Amino acid sequence: MLVMGDAAPISENTLENTPAATATLSATPISNVNRSADWHTWSPARVAELRAQGRPVLVDFTAAWCVTCQFNKRTTFANAKVKADFALHKVALLRADWTRRDPVITAELARLGRSGVPVYVLYVPGSNMPRVLPELLSVTKMQEALATLP
Repeated sequence: MLVMGDAAPISENTLENTPAATATLSATPISNVNRSADWHTWSPARVAELRAQGRPVLVDFTAAWCVTCQFNKRTTFANAKVKADFALHKVALLRADWTRRDPVITAELARLGRSGVPVYVLYVPGSNMPRVLPELLSVTKMQEALATLP
C-alpha cells in the first residue's frame, strides 16, 4: 500500500513529490477518476468473452475507499503514455468495483490468492494464467507489462 508521511519520495514515474502534484492529486474528485469512457464494468463472463476474441484484458480490482487504488488511477492510469499503449495493444479495460464488497468480486480475488484491493490483472492472449501486477503501479511498470503483449 501507499505510505504517506516519512516514506521515501515517490518515483518520477508515478507522481512528482511536489506541492503542485500533491494539490492536483487531492483536488481531483474520486467520482471523476472512476468514470471513464475507456473503462467498462467487470464480470467473469465479460473477461471470458474478451479472451475468446483474443483481446488482452486488464482488470482493475478497486474500491472508492482504497487510497492506493485512487492514487494509481490518478497517476499511472491517467498517464497519456499508458493510455496510448492501451490503445496500441487494443487492451480491454475492465473495472471491478469492490467498494461494497461484492461477493462475486470477493470470490475472484480469492481465486487470485488475494484478500483485498488493489489488484491489477493482465490477461495475455495465448496464456492460461493471468499476470498479477504490483499493487503500487508506475508508468514504467505498466509499460513493461504491456510490452509483453503480442
